[in-house]
Amino acid sequence: MKRYRVALAGYYGFGNLGDELLAEASIAALLRCGVEESRIVLMSATPEESRQKFGVESVNRWSAFQVCGALRQSETLLLGGGGLFQDVSSPRSCFYYWWLVRAACFCGAAPWALGQSVGPLSTRIGLRLTRDALSRCRITQVRDAASEALCASLGLPVETGDDLVLSLADFFTGFTQADDDKEPPARLLVNLRPDGHRLAERFAEAVSAYSGSFGGELVGVTLSDEDERLMSRFSREGLLPVSRIERVATLSDAVRVFRGTAAVGMRLHFVILAALARIPLVAVPYDPKVESFAVKQNIPLWRDGTLPPTRAASFPRDFSARARDDVDALCRKVLYR
Repeated sequence: MKRYRVALAGYYGFGNLGDELLAEASIAALLRCGVEESRIVLMSATPEESRQKFGVESVNRWSAFQVCGALRQSETLLLGGGGLFQDVSSPRSCFYYWWLVRAACFCGAAPWALGQSVGPLSTRIGLRLTRDALSRCRITQVRDAASEALCASLGLPVETGDDLVLSLADFFTGFTQADDDKEPPARLLVNLRPDGHRLAERFAEAVSAYSGSFGGELVGVTLSDEDERLMSRFSREGLLPVSRIERVATLSDAVRVFRGTAAVGMRLHFVILAALARIPLVAVPYDPKVESFAVKQNIPLWRDGTLPPTRAASFPRDFSARARDDVDALCRKVLYR
């Protein structure tokens, strides 16, 4: 018997809350399906930090020796959520995860993938690497319609589901219910991220123009270092008149911070957390995955500068249990086939 049931890989250990929540959701699903913590190994850019945070073994994702050692000792390789196969800036991400899948096959660890956004893919090499890697997965689950369509064009069979973070909704709701009934001050939560097309700058200008009539507090919310650098610079330059910038690093932070009266933002997991908090929300569709989630949950999109947010997401009552059940069924299908 091999030491591990699952080697878990994604964009983990880089301080991006969305990806850390994907790791947490993946581990929670494996535990629900009977995989013990001692039989999970996570590949991370900061393995010691991940080991302490998630309570599972962790290896350095940049060490081929450690990665291949973990794969040789594991029954499967799980790509646990996120936009891993995309070549917006370069094909490097596609190459890394393609190499990981090929290494897993060579080492006898069956690959599978959950909660994926596939694309955008604009290079021939990115398309070829993605097709080859995902074609070797026992199961590939995608989280948005654009990914489903792209995979269909590549001849890849996929399951369609939700972002894995939605399976953590009960945790979020539990914290919200535990809070006191004191009304939070009127405020607008704002998230920006670098996008390479000046969209963040144009959106910041729109928020700044709106702030004059808002009459409440503007609070910057960052989920990663790059968000924080960008929003701090915009604040210094007077482009974004926020009173302060809050770093959200955990679910507990999110429950505390996302008690504002409204939210506008770019990052997918900022949008998801605001949606789970049931506050009025506007999503900025810098990427197809954000647009797909917003359309699915009836969240207004920022296209023409229209503010303020007036509508919260409309989840069905059983959405969290349904998201968990879908993920758990796929886990069992792979682990107990």
